[in-house]
Amino acid sequence: MMNKEQEKRPLLRIVITAVLGILLLITFVPRAKCVYDLSQRKARLEAEKDSLIQQQAQLEKAMQEANSLRTVEKIAREQLGMVKQGELVIMPVSK
Repeated sequence: MMNKEQEKRPLLRIVITAVLGILLLITFVPRAKCVYDLSQRKARLEAEKDSLIQQQAQLEKAMQEANSLRTVEKIAREQLGMVKQGELVIMPVSK
């Protein structure tokens, strides 16, 4: 009788260890996938953030250039036909 009990104990330990191992895998694998997905999303969002920061800097530079007196004067002369006080306007006559 002792012989059968001694034979069952190692088998029982193996079964319990296997069940615990399977339970650990069942809980670990989804968590690991979630961590991986989140790290991928974080990297993607950081790249998007860097791109947006660069775009913002370009837009701020363009806005500063557009608001400069030189640019305003250029637009006033070229698009609106304005001249400075005392300047002579020479306009071509069409035939």
